[in-house]
Amino acid sequence: MAFDSGALVVAADGIWISGDGGARFSASGLSAPAVTALATHPDRPGLICAAQEAIGLTMSADGGKTWRGIGGALPPAPIDAMAIAAQDPALFYVAVRGDGLWQSKDSGESWEFAMDRPFQEQAERDVLALASVSSPSGMGGIWVFAGTELGVIKVPDCFCRWQEIGNDGAMDSLVSGQAALPALRLPREPARSLVLAPSVPNVLFAGLPSGIWRTDDTGETWRLLTDALASPVLAVDPLEPSHIVAATTDGAILSSRDGGLNWAAPAAI
Repeated sequence: MAFDSGALVVAADGIWISGDGGARFSASGLSAPAVTALATHPDRPGLICAAQEAIGLTMSADGGKTWRGIGGALPPAPIDAMAIAAQDPALFYVAVRGDGLWQSKDSGESWEFAMDRPFQEQAERDVLALASVSSPSGMGGIWVFAGTELGVIKVPDCFCRWQEIGNDGAMDSLVSGQAALPALRLPREPARSLVLAPSVPNVLFAGLPSGIWRTDDTGETWRLLTDALASPVLAVDPLEPSHIVAATTDGAILSSRDGGLNWAAPAAI
């Protein structure tokens, strides 16, 4: 999921768009096969990029009405994640399964290999989610965060070295019946959704099997917002960063208007 100029864009068999936060949807001009990755950018209204099974990358410049193929130079393998650079809406990143990260500096017209997959626990891990974070890395650029089957990892956009954010022991720290959940490190679980509003780069949300997690300090510490939604797909409205939408594994849509503290069906908001 993603937001485009306040509209919620949802990937399924094709692309579906909602102007009321997920209460009602209409089909875009992109139909099946299934979409495996999706990206938009607040500085380019109408831009929607989608990766489709057996087809590759397609892009719309008019909010989903018309589409054209891009990414012909990419390896012929599934694309599991995509992001557009926070500070440059012409700079695209994609994660190719079994291969690594690729980038395009011209909105998908040409591509170059950027980075091997993260090496964690004696093996390379596929990237399942990507987020460009407009926060200085200290290495002349900003951070790119990635979700893998072992949690969240990050790399500067110079793509010199993957860095762990330190996600050991989180679930061991949870106390049953606790009134308020403390700041914790992320558990080492598959992170298939990783989102933020570029205007608030220190605040990220991660969807894990244990629930929805939030960091307010660019990944240094995390807290569990809710354990009622397992492995949700998330989207943050860049025009209203406290507005978060979650899609459950059974296809239900829930919305929060207070940064993830309270959730309800969109029609009830």
